[in-house]
Amino acid sequence: MRQSNRTPYRQVARVLAAVYCVTVVAASALIGAWRRPHPSAIHRRLAEFFYYVPEMAVHKAIELEAFLRQRYEGRGVDLGCGFGQVGGILIAAAGLRDLHGVDSNGACHQSVLEAGYSNFTRCDIQALDLPDAAFDYAISVCVIEHIPNLEQALSEIARVIRPGGRLVFSTPASMFRESTLGYRFFRALGLRKRSEVFKVNKDLSAMQFHYLSGAEWATALGRAGFREVVVEEIFSRRQMLVYDLLNIQVNWMRFYFADKLAVSLGRHALLRRRLVSATQTLAACLGSGEARGVNEGTHYLITCTRTTDFVGDTKTTAGVEATR
Repeated sequence: MRQSNRTPYRQVARVLAAVYCVTVVAASALIGAWRRPHPSAIHRRLAEFFYYVPEMAVHKAIELEAFLRQRYEGRGVDLGCGFGQVGGILIAAAGLRDLHGVDSNGACHQSVLEAGYSNFTRCDIQALDLPDAAFDYAISVCVIEHIPNLEQALSEIARVIRPGGRLVFSTPASMFRESTLGYRFFRALGLRKRSEVFKVNKDLSAMQFHYLSGAEWATALGRAGFREVVVEEIFSRRQMLVYDLLNIQVNWMRFYFADKLAVSLGRHALLRRRLVSATQTLAACLGSGEARGVNEGTHYLITCTRTTDFVGDTKTTAGVEATR
């Protein structure tokens, strides 16, 4: 990232940003003419937040669709809320009245409250600075895979949820690593070793530590004190391919241009409106769950219930159901 702001990389990145912007607008026009989408309020809000990284609007549209199929009652906590953009949309769409934000980045505090959260705590999910059994439910949007000590994090989450409360979270599935554009590209060329190197480097750059199967999640959650584990596949390989194409710049970080694009579009209102419109079209056309069958999704939405007799290392066997 630092290198991308130096000469000559910064100048090349700006050129790439212009080419990318034109390509996205043209592609969205073609897709829109074919699919004739009807963007919802959620798609429009995501486009306002993520117009300079449209792949994020597609990604979060898919996740929000899945989260909105769940029911939320009482007091909740959002584990890894970031600056609150996605959680704020969920609050408004689901009518949540008391959602507490948690993130390790203290700079998020003000924007989280402005997004509609009831409060904010800066802390690590592996050591939550929250009271026992304080929440009726917890949510987490693609955060848990970034936590090094999964067992400790799940134990802490169980501690702050009341008995009978629910945990709802999204996370990459075991299929994710073999569904990325780079991995599929190298495999198609017969470069198996190169594809494995790409996969490992991708994990390191994304700081993603966990790719459990549905059964493995049921076991891990059971140990932490959860039961009634339901695993739903929510992100198809086709959507993963589109996401990677839109996010292709991350493969050449010295020419990273999303930050340059955001600055440029901030100065040109017309161009910004064009890319916002293109982004909401892409989100409306591509941001819906498509996974079919078992082991076809690249991401999971997982729901489970906190046991009423949690004693730490529970011996309860959690059931797992793959929703297709």
